Amino acid sequence: MDPLDFLEPEELLRFFACNKTEISCLDKPQTLLSVLRDHNLIPEDRYKNVMCMKSKENIKQALYGVLDWLETERSQYMKLFWTCVFKESIMNVYPTLKILRNSLMDGTFQFYTALPEKVEKVETTNDKKRKQPSEDGEEEEEQTNTERKKKKNIIRRVCSEEEQAGSSAQLPRDDHEEQQADKEPGCSHGNSLVFKVTCGAEVGTLHKTRFASGTCGKSIRTETSWDTPEEFVKKSLPQPDASWRKDIQWEGKPLCELTQANVLSLHSLVCECRLCRPDCDDLESQKNDDECCVCRRAGVELVMCDDCPLSFHQMCHLPDVPHNILGDGRPWVCTFCVFRRNQEWQDSEELSPVPALSRRISASLMQCQYLLLFLYVADEEQIFTSDPRLYVEGYTNAVRTPMWLDKVAEKLQKKTYQTVRELVSDIQLIFTNCASFNRDNEEFHTKGARLKELFEREFKNVFSISEETDD
Repeated sequence: MDPLDFLEPEELLRFFACNKTEISCLDKPQTLLSVLRDHNLIPEDRYKNVMCMKSKENIKQALYGVLDWLETERSQYMKLFWTCVFKESIMNVYPTLKILRNSLMDGTFQFYTALPEKVEKVETTNDKKRKQPSEDGEEEEEQTNTERKKKKNIIRRVCSEEEQAGSSAQLPRDDHEEQQADKEPGCSHGNSLVFKVTCGAEVGTLHKTRFASGTCGKSIRTETSWDTPEEFVKKSLPQPDASWRKDIQWEGKPLCELTQANVLSLHSLVCECRLCRPDCDDLESQKNDDECCVCRRAGVELVMCDDCPLSFHQMCHLPDVPHNILGDGRPWVCTFCVFRRNQEWQDSEELSPVPALSRRISASLMQCQYLLLFLYVADEEQIFTSDPRLYVEGYTNAVRTPMWLDKVAEKLQKKTYQTVRELVSDIQLIFTNCASFNRDNEEFHTKGARLKELFEREFKNVFSISEETDD
């Protein structure tokens, strides 16, 4: 008999509270977090935040924070929590959980042991003084704020830029970023900051969590590669006296303003972090994105393209990446790069829409896979990715034939489509349903119309359809 059936909710909660620290020390807790997310025990944002991390210490602290939140906000679901983590498949991954279950079975854990009351904060005399500063203290604070005015203005501009670019990639948060977040509360919003930078004619985005110095940390993402600041400058300006501090520009100002304001933290010369002292795997992984460009989730199982910075999960890429390719040392190239290579050497015979749509899928499979991947990447908020009936209230009653990108991809993989027209018809159905259901929702109506426009433009590009032949 399951021992959980004999325990009261209060006992399960106490057992949880006493073992949070031990659970937070689990090695590679991604499987545990996935189980908790699958049962709606933890929210998606907290799940993603931990999954993006690479530092073991950061993962441990973040996992404890998740468990602490679970104790406070989901205490009524303690039995569900223990039922999930005490599954045999989960305990086989984490022997610590098996030990915890055994302590329930053999009575090792004593529920009758009284615990002291939880104390949130001990208020001291000094605390009270800080709450009510003297007039002299206010004058000193005003002088300090005046001296730091330039720095604060920069930080506010950075925060505003990140809010506007809400779809930025979420990259792992390392020790240096956490220290900086402590220095400037409210400037990072819990995610990595991304800065739009230029150098000469080159344009890129600088990611704070990858930044270490001019020579360490491939922190600037361009369309074709990840570069260190010095590599980015050398690509842009061939002059020998070019300097990343003054020649890389952010909002028309030299990048050194961000380092002087401590928004970008320069690592010390003796720093031993994975950016400053990378091993072979760290150095290799810096060449690619830290998250899948389709589902936008990070993870250790990413497959990295050898020709571009993109990364994918095996099942997110089209076609699926077979297991026998992984770890064999051979280069792997994504569908985006395969398509571009083919475009370079193929004769671009212009077509009208009718012959293009009439093509057999088998003869245009690579082009169709490219178009679907293009839509996944363009759908930054993943609005059109999943079955809308699962999360949009009233959708079933309003839309007779739902369609979404995952379903189109599944039909393509299963060879359900015979012609390009059938695939395009399903994709157009996604946009038609969006326009019909969101007549009174301008925001989503506009997003659907934008993605439709992008798809139609890219379709013409893929099948070399000229404007003159377009009906």
